[in-house]
Amino acid sequence: MNIYLTNETYFDGVINIILSEIVFFDFDVDLSKFDAIICTSKNALKALKRLNIPINENLELYVVGESTANLASNLGFKKIYFPTKYYASELFNEFKDNLKNKKCLYLRAKNIASTLNLDLINYGIDLKEIIAYENKFKKNKIQIKQPAIFIFTSPLNARTFLKHNKLSKDDKIVAIGQNTAKEFKGFKNIFLCKNSSLKACVTLAKNLVKD
Repeated sequence: MNIYLTNETYFDGVINIILSEIVFFDFDVDLSKFDAIICTSKNALKALKRLNIPINENLELYVVGESTANLASNLGFKKIYFPTKYYASELFNEFKDNLKNKKCLYLRAKNIASTLNLDLINYGIDLKEIIAYENKFKKNKIQIKQPAIFIFTSPLNARTFLKHNKLSKDDKIVAIGQNTAKEFKGFKNIFLCKNSSLKACVTLAKNLVKD
């Protein structure tokens, strides 16, 4: 049974399905006017790097996952925070009080699955949003052989896949998080990754092949 990953990250024994491509937008921002930056994807940081926007080392950065935190560190950020569980909702729950009296910048995609921006605003946080990039559909050129194991890394990937493909009853779904799993309502063979990391998802998928 083949394992398909809806992400471009390479893993041995896994076939990549590219469902979208990132389109970056041009924008101008003075980071010195903010106390904290919030982003839920590496692409937000890549957008800063692409535009050569100077990084302020004293700026607090709040991200969702450890891999994004590692990229941030490589870019020069020093004060980096991420939640215990890699969800936007957990970022809000863990750090909302830290952000309460700060001027915050949320670098985000055009379309987002979470309500993080609304949650922050409703909590009274001074928030400016900049749409830094967009995920656009890209036709998959891989011939999918089913039944198979599919790894989905975001609600958007799940939604895009379901729009252009059909699952068979014997397929198995590995979802990186709860929001991603919710896209497959009514489907029985869903396996939720415990620590919401891509590596853990691949490990789980490979274990399902053995079962």
